[in-house]
Amino acid sequence: MFLNIIKNFLLKNKVSKLLSNVTAIRSEGVIKTVGVIFDGNLGLDIINVVNELVKQGIEEKDITVLIFKNKIHKNEVNKYDVFSYKEINWSGEILDSNVKLFLNTNFDLLINYHDFENTPLVYASYLSVANFKVGFTTKDKIINQFMINTGTNNYQLFIDELVKYLKILNKI
Repeated sequence: MFLNIIKNFLLKNKVSKLLSNVTAIRSEGVIKTVGVIFDGNLGLDIINVVNELVKQGIEEKDITVLIFKNKIHKNEVNKYDVFSYKEINWSGEILDSNVKLFLNTNFDLLINYHDFENTPLVYASYLSVANFKVGFTTKDKIINQFMINTGTNNYQLFIDELVKYLKILNKI
């Protein structure tokens, strides 16, 4: 636990330096593939978020999910890829090949379903090569190109607002 606090502090410093050099990415085209970076510590079930996306017309096979949890239990079975502090070394390098694959996948849309205060999730969002990144409204408006002002506990409203604005932007 104590080592995770130190690792989080070092990662936060690295993320702050990286975010100071972010350039705007221009996104064009229709959304076909969706990646979701999800905070598994929120107490929500990611399946509800995925089902809501499917209801809005996105095929489940086109949705890829990456979940962050502070601690992964040994016997825990997950439908989606999960990572924790163990998959990030002291210099900020991602060690898990599934996480690297997710971050290097060129999604048409990346949904950052987490608070901006969670440093490993912000770092993963920064490293992602997705074309269009959306998330929740935060005080720091660097990672996401589009932000929705809702709480993380109301996934239905978040997805409804997201789809509404993606239609306005001719993304779907």
